[in-house]
Amino acid sequence: MCAETGAPFPPSLPTLQQLNPAHARLCLGVERFCRQELALAPGSRLVLALSGGADSTALALLMHLLAPRLKLPLFALCVDHQLRPESAEDARHVEALCRRLGIPCRVRRQDVAACAKAWGCGLEDAGRRVRYALLEEERQAGNADWIVLGHHAGDLAEDVLLRLTRGAGWPGLAGMAAKDERRRVLRPLLFTDPEALRGLLRTRGIVWREDASNQDRTFRRNRLRLEVLPLLRRENPALDRSIVTLHQLGEMDGDFWEKLLDAALGAHPWQEVESDDGPGLLLPRALLAALHPAARLRLYVRALRALGETSGAQGQARGATLLALDEALGQGRGNTRFQLPGGMEATLRRGSITFKKSIHSPRSRARPAPVTPSTSKP
Repeated sequence: MCAETGAPFPPSLPTLQQLNPAHARLCLGVERFCRQELALAPGSRLVLALSGGADSTALALLMHLLAPRLKLPLFALCVDHQLRPESAEDARHVEALCRRLGIPCRVRRQDVAACAKAWGCGLEDAGRRVRYALLEEERQAGNADWIVLGHHAGDLAEDVLLRLTRGAGWPGLAGMAAKDERRRVLRPLLFTDPEALRGLLRTRGIVWREDASNQDRTFRRNRLRLEVLPLLRRENPALDRSIVTLHQLGEMDGDFWEKLLDAALGAHPWQEVESDDGPGLLLPRALLAALHPAARLRLYVRALRALGETSGAQGQARGATLLALDEALGQGRGNTRFQLPGGMEATLRRGSITFKKSIHSPRSRARPAPVTPSTSKP
């Protein structure tokens, strides 16, 4: 509650001109990031993902302040995971915030625990899948251009460590993308200090909802945030800034490798093949012979992703197998098969490699799509 009024929000919300110099610089820094890093076109329709926490509350306020300058129509979605008794109150808090900001808001409710049981995965994974599916539904229903998330520099640091523990390779090790074209996702706060965001909210008397599950150390991400990152920041107080630099280097390197692979595939395209287990991709000898091993490894990952493979926590096993595959290619071995995580296999024959679903793995089970009626309309 607002200390002065006893209300959730102060009687009047600030304009950009009313912010103190530090918070005005924060807001204008986010604007520059939107214009330069994200290349956000004026008039883009945005769906804000709001939970009621500090990060998404700051996201809503900042995008509200910048919308007139960037000419951005804003909409919001709050997903109630139904995992905590207070989740419905969190959703009502988001609705109240959006009414004050003049942002149309919809609430969607989904039994994430039931989804996790049906899919055979953890609550964290199920919640993420439900969230992205519903956000994409909202984006398409509202003919919006982008989904906007409130991830900040602290989240980027967590993600880098999480990827490291899962065995991610470079440049993916540099963390989540600020602009994800495939999923139509933007993260305009990705380089922003989370304490600066909370400071903005406190100064303006705007409250947020705390999610107690963020302190639950049974989740790996929470353990990294609460236990590992404080130790690393003690060794290097500028750790988050260093990780932002790492991310920027990774983005540049990623763009370089993508362009290099595009040119290689333009000269020697891979070939689609069919098997009893479905489609596969054949990487011809001429394509592989023309590439450095570092480029070949990235080509293998691109082929697997094109076939729908997602390695998740099995990144270390996949990386080791792909290194062994490339070593066998360099040694001139043939008629060799490699099993990969995610129900995939690679077959090396006469200098070419074919990736396809493995006949030795069970077929992937269909995952039920979360379909939930809306409970609040814009």
